Amino acid sequence: MNNEKNTPKQRRKPKQARALAKYNDILDASARVLEDVGYRRATMSEIHLESGHPYATIYQYFGSKEDVYLGWLERFMETSIFELASRIRRAPEGDLDQTIEIAVRYSLEQILSNRKTLGKLINGMALISSRLVELMEEKSAQWIADALGPAMGSLNNPRLQENMLTAARAGNGYWLMLVLNNKREIDIEREAQNYSALIKALLFIR
Repeated sequence: MNNEKNTPKQRRKPKQARALAKYNDILDASARVLEDVGYRRATMSEIHLESGHPYATIYQYFGSKEDVYLGWLERFMETSIFELASRIRRAPEGDLDQTIEIAVRYSLEQILSNRKTLGKLINGMALISSRLVELMEEKSAQWIADALGPAMGSLNNPRLQENMLTAARAGNGYWLMLVLNNKREIDIEREAQNYSALIKALLFIR
């Protein structure tokens, strides 16, 4: 029986602690499967066996393999945004340059620490998933708003929202390049400096 066919592609994120623990178990198991066999060879059956959860539990939250891995990516980005917001709150208030540098450096650290999993996921999905693109754009815009919004609140720039979206899209391209070119050695100091300059330039176009 093929458990991946004729299933609605609809995710439901649980809220209760016990259900959330199962949800996260499934995402953690999916990452292990991804690292072992890659995206194309990963199946719901493999995720079921690795997680130890019944098919019924998995399909309660995920309608397909793509759903599972988009769920993993969404969790990764949301966790990063939450931690980044905490770091920003500890930065000097109103110092936009330092805020941007903190945000860029932290993002680089997260990309590098999860480079293998991210690379296998994005390579496997072949960058053709519109849902992947939409998710990354949505979360990247949230990342910029959460990280830089308070520091930019007093700026008089009618194009600020548009510029934020442009910066988010540029950021996605930049991160994808780092993930896909996984043999390239990354100098965090140099990359953070270069990308911070790009973000600043894009944000303040009038």
